Parts: sequence; C-alpha cells; structure tokens
Amino acid sequence: MRLLPFYKLFLLLFLSLTVFYIYIYSVNYHKINKNNSTNVKLMHKSVKSLDKNYVDQIVISFVVCETRFHESLNVIKSVLIFTKTPVYFVIFTDETLRSQFVETLTKWKVLVNNQLDFELQKIEFPKAHEEDWLNLFSKCAAQRLFIPKLISHIDATIYVDTDTLFLGPANELWHTFTKFNSSQISAMTLEDDNPNVSWYPRFAKHPFYGKYGLNSGVMLMNLTRMRDFGWVDYVTPIMLKWKLYIPWGDQDIINIIFHYHSRAVHVMSCRYNYRSDQCMYGDACEDASRRGVFALHGSRGAFHGNKQPAFQAIYKAINEYEIGTDPMTVLTKMDKYLNGAAQSHCGNLKDAFLKVPLEVLTKKYTRPNR
Repeated sequence: MRLLPFYKLFLLLFLSLTVFYIYIYSVNYHKINKNNSTNVKLMHKSVKSLDKNYVDQIVISFVVCETRFHESLNVIKSVLIFTKTPVYFVIFTDETLRSQFVETLTKWKVLVNNQLDFELQKIEFPKAHEEDWLNLFSKCAAQRLFIPKLISHIDATIYVDTDTLFLGPANELWHTFTKFNSSQISAMTLEDDNPNVSWYPRFAKHPFYGKYGLNSGVMLMNLTRMRDFGWVDYVTPIMLKWKLYIPWGDQDIINIIFHYHSRAVHVMSCRYNYRSDQCMYGDACEDASRRGVFALHGSRGAFHGNKQPAFQAIYKAINEYEIGTDPMTVLTKMDKYLNGAAQSHCGNLKDAFLKVPLEVLTKKYTRPNR
C-alpha cells in the first residue's frame, strides 16, 4: 500500500510529460508547415519570374573590363532598339569604367522613360587563385562563372559576351527559360554542328559537351537552379586540373561541366548565337536563313576587322544609333551598309540579317497614315 502514492506520482509525471511533448510537437509541426508554405511561395516566386505570362522585367548581364566599354554600350543599344519590355542590366566591371557607365546609363534611363535600369557589380574572384582567374582568357571574362554566387538576389539572367548584338526583342530569348525541363539549369547553342568546322572535335584536349561542344557567347542562366546544382563549387577544381589545356577559358570550363552533366543544358538554335562560322563557309544555320538571325555574335573580332564586312555593317548601324531617336534609322542604315559591304559568303545571306529587324521595327514603329 505504501507504493500507491509513488505509483500515482509516477503516473502524474508521465501524463504531464506526454502532454508537454504533444504540445511541443504541435507547435513545431505548425512552424514546419508554415516554413514549408513560405518556401513554396518563394519557389513559386522564383518560377513566376520566368513565366511567359509574367515577364515584367528581363535581366541581362555581361562582364566588361578595360577596352570593351563602347562595345558593351552597343549591347544595351541593341536590346533597347528591339525590346518593349523593361530591361534590367547587371554589369560586372572594373573600377576604371564604373563612372562612365553611371554617367551614360543614367542619361539613357531618362531618354527611354525608365525602360532601362541597371546595377554595377565589381569584379570579384576567389583570392586563392585570383590571378589565374583574372587572366584565364580575355581580361576578367571568367567572372561569368561566379555569377550565380555573386548576385544571389536574382533568379535568372541572359548572359552575353560584349561582342553580341540583339536583332530582335529580348522577350523571345527570355521565353526559352519556360522551355527548360526539370533538370536543365542553362541554355546555349552548339559551337557548330559540323565536325569539319567545329573547334572541339578537332582540337580539344579536354572533355566537352556532346559531339561538337557548346559556344557560351549567349548563355541563359537559371541562377536559382545553378545555385542548387552547386555550380560555383565545380569551377575551381576544373580550372586547376585543366588550365594548361583550355585556350577558350571559361567556355571550356562550361563545356567540361556539361560533358559530365549533359542533361543540365538546353541546346538552342544557332540563330540565337549566330557567328561567322555559320556563314563564312556557306549556309551552316538553316534556322537563321529561314527565320532570321536573332542574336549576332561577333566573336574573333568580326565586328572590328575587315574579314567579315556583313558583321561590320550591322555593328556600324547600331553603333551610330543615338538613344532616344527614331529606331527606324537603324534599319535603313543596316540595309545601306550591307549593300555597300564587300562581297562575302556572310554578305550573301543579307536577308537573314535583316529579316528579324525588319519584322520587329516595321511592326513596332509603323507610322500612321496622314
């Protein structure tokens, strides 16, 4: 009988602890559900920004150092000429160019009624191998490999080399994000689809994507997915292992990553990254000939030398355009300069260069009958 009070005390203590644990579990359960709900909302927000029916702003980024300032301004000009949607530029640049960008782009914002906005990011590489990264290819070009980590506040971006010109509305390229399957984190075009022309199957001494490799001059980056993938964790070990065998620097590192993760890349049409390789030996991009060149990439100095007069003609027309003036003058000058250019294989495809600008500008800026 003496054990009865002890038994009652034990039972009371057990019941109290059970009630306490049930209470704690209930509180945590609601917290977890609340957090999960928040995460779902955040995930929805991330996806929603890439929804074709929700494009309130397009994000475009590039890296520019030293002598590429004026060339990079033409990237921005080309986007504004053909795109109605507000565009946000994320520009990675060194200290010497920051004040020039601020001065120029602040003026342009006023002229285009704030269709343009921008932020400037400093050049920032891991300290351990900073010099290797800085001079891997052209000055600071490898910065692109670290973009997912450096702009964690942005979900996605269209990255372009500074020698790239848009010939159509950036919305069309942005829409490609909606075509990604669940495993894809980026989109690019093939270096070429001809083994006799493509550099990679002939000369590469490192792994590369597929049969022909990828060209990274235009690269759609789903930054949220790239962060989840652990993109930045891959790049330094690859650079250290292959740095003596990657003449194209960051592009080669991208190819090595997608060699081992081929399902993570969405391959786009050559018309979205049209280079002289697609026309200098004949017509090697049927889609561009049929639907028009959308983004013109003047790789290997095609915009500035005398080897590709058709590329020079397009660049000259956009370079001479002044923000805030009639965009139809660009189309007139493109036609004039292409007709006046020296004969070339690329020049023979003049219609492919003019098709998209003609369709967009005549539709966008048709003048009313008076």
